[in-house]
Amino acid sequence: MLVIGLALVAALSWLAAWHWAFELLSHFHVYFLLGGAALALLALGLRQWPTAGLASLVAAASFSVVWPHLHLPPTDLQPQSGPMVRLIWANLHHRNTDLDALRRLIETEKPDIMVLTELDPVHDAVLRDVARLLPFQSEPPRANAFGITLLATQPPEWLKFDLTMGDYAPLMVARLCPAESGCLTLLGLHAWRPGPSWTAARDRQLAHAAAVARRHVDEGERVVLVGDLNLTPFSPAFDWLTTQSGLWDTAILPAERPRTTPSIATWRLANTGIGLPIDHALVSSGIGIVSRRVGPDIGSDHHPLILDLKIAP
Repeated sequence: MLVIGLALVAALSWLAAWHWAFELLSHFHVYFLLGGAALALLALGLRQWPTAGLASLVAAASFSVVWPHLHLPPTDLQPQSGPMVRLIWANLHHRNTDLDALRRLIETEKPDIMVLTELDPVHDAVLRDVARLLPFQSEPPRANAFGITLLATQPPEWLKFDLTMGDYAPLMVARLCPAESGCLTLLGLHAWRPGPSWTAARDRQLAHAAAVARRHVDEGERVVLVGDLNLTPFSPAFDWLTTQSGLWDTAILPAERPRTTPSIATWRLANTGIGLPIDHALVSSGIGIVSRRVGPDIGSDHHPLILDLKIAP
C-alpha cells in the first residue's frame, strides 16, 4: 500500500501545469526518487517483484525530472576574467532572524552586494552596524513581506522598484558597477506562492520579471536575478521562467571552485529534515560563476545564497 500511495502522489505531480495543488507536489520529485529507490530495493529483497517494479517506475519517472537540473546542457557560456564580486541573497523571515548570526554572516562574508526580503524593524540595528561595510542601503520596506532591500558597497547607478504587479509585489531592478571590469543589472524578487487565489497572480508576476530580464538581456546587459521564487527547479513554472528570461540557473552552471555545500535546499520545514531549493540565482551570459554556496543558518527558515561572480566588460 505504501508503494501504491507513493505512486499515486508522484503521478499527480505530473499534472503540475494544470492545478496549483499538483504543482506543490512537483517540488518533491527528489523525495519521490529517493523513496521509490528505497522501496524498490526493499521489495527486491523480499522478492515482491510487482511492488519492486512499481517502485522502480516511480524512481525512474522522478529521475527524469530531476536529472536535467543536475547537469548543464551545452551552452555558449564562458568563464570570465577580472575581479570577483560577492552577492548574497537572504530571506530573513521577519522576527525569526538570529540577529547575531546575520551580523556575523555579513562581517565574515563581506559581500559587495546584498539583497534582503522579509525585513522587520528588529533588523534595523544590524543594518546600522554593517553600514561601514555596506554604506548604500535602500529604504527597508515596512508591512510588506514581499518587499526588497538592496545593500551595497557602492551606490547603484540607478535603482527602481517596479510596482507593475502592485504595491505588494515589487520587482527590484538596479544597475550596479561593483567592479572595474563591468556592470550588471540586478533583479530581486520575492514571488508569491501558489495557492487557491495566488497562482494566477504568481504566474503574471513571474512573466513580468521574465520580460524585464529579457529586455535587459536583449540590450546586451549582464543580468542577474536573485530571489525567493517559492518554487523549485522541478516546477514547470521554473522552466518557463528560465526559458522566457534568457537566464541560466546558477545551481547547474560550472563554477571555478568545486561545490562544497552538502545540500541544495535553501528552505527547511521546521525540524522535519525536509528541505526544498526555492531560493534562486539566475544569470545571463557574460556572468562567470566562481562559486555558489548555500549559507549558514541565520534563524530564518531560509538559508542565504552566497555567490561569487565575475562580470564581463
